[in-house]
Amino acid sequence: MKKILTTMAALGALNMADAQSEKKPAGPIQRVAKNDRSGTAWTVRAADAPMMFTGQVFATDVARDARAQAEQALGHLGAQLAKAGGDLQRVLRLNAYVADDSATPAVDAVIAARFAGAPPAVTLVCTPLAMKGALVGFDAIAAVTRAPASVEILADGAAVMPAGGKVFVSGQANKGRDLADSVALTMERLHASIAHIGLAKSDVVQVKAFITPFADHALAVAEVKKSFGGAPVPPLVLIEWLSSSPAEIELVASARTLERKPEDAAAFLGLPGMTSSPYYCRIATVAAGAPLIFISGIDGGEGGTPREQWKRIFDQLGSTLFEVGSSFRHLVKATYFLADPNARQALGDIRAVYYDPARPAAASALNVTSIGRPKRSLMLDMIAVPAR
Repeated sequence: MKKILTTMAALGALNMADAQSEKKPAGPIQRVAKNDRSGTAWTVRAADAPMMFTGQVFATDVARDARAQAEQALGHLGAQLAKAGGDLQRVLRLNAYVADDSATPAVDAVIAARFAGAPPAVTLVCTPLAMKGALVGFDAIAAVTRAPASVEILADGAAVMPAGGKVFVSGQANKGRDLADSVALTMERLHASIAHIGLAKSDVVQVKAFITPFADHALAVAEVKKSFGGAPVPPLVLIEWLSSSPAEIELVASARTLERKPEDAAAFLGLPGMTSSPYYCRIATVAAGAPLIFISGIDGGEGGTPREQWKRIFDQLGSTLFEVGSSFRHLVKATYFLADPNARQALGDIRAVYYDPARPAAASALNVTSIGRPKRSLMLDMIAVPAR
């Protein structure tokens, strides 16, 4: 087994090394394209510059098949980006959502065609969707030319984050009587969390909620909106999770005024009244001027126990970080998708090996029905900063 895993790690390193030859010349956006999946990058490195965060975008004609819906949804996404001086060629991270695994091949084909020349980091997962009848949805982070002095919430469910410091807040879950109450309590605590480090509600650029039962998603949306007290509401992304807790919610915020030591691009913080963990921090901050490195979803491949799959995933992650000049000590945001209910313990075990307990990324880990690809059950995606 050790020989097999070592060979797989070596192959992953070779694939990354081969991909390096396809990396475009150094510039504000540097992409390392995947050789085995057109339209998708292993990594995308983006200089500190204005970025647009979107909510989930769907096709308007949901009577069409998955491929047509994906085409139309990406068309809508492109139109949304254009309002802030962006386009699909400037997408850094693309999150794709399928209502059923059967839609995945169509989504892959559309992404391959649309992004062949400028592949983003891509993560795909299976979840019910908030638009009735939708088979496919997307959200994105993209570089834009619009350069507001502070966060600008646009009318069509997107936000522009100015250049400067950034904050990633780990998922929080405050269990209430039901989904609506849980979302209300969790949003209250999230707002208090960013206030603790000197930020305001108006600094938030995206809210991502993992909820159950998903059929009550409208209640979750209403409570998130209510938590902003009548002020503009940042983009909201909804994903189903399988849990006894109705909701876990994370957010991203601008931190232009947050002071950070110039010798370190990232800081990893706790919060009063919350336990500390060696596996994740409560808040990760990124200093002004630091590039972000977006890493595509890495899955555990077909077959094997959860322990074996996590080993394959972390082997590939290590190779990827090495090739882009980052490290496990410079991860700032992690999302773990578990379609195997027995995988959580092994995730904790392997993080104890790879992570510096003083510098674990902000994170959310969610049990899902499927990661969108048959015979594959575990996946992570990451955001990192350079090690130097």
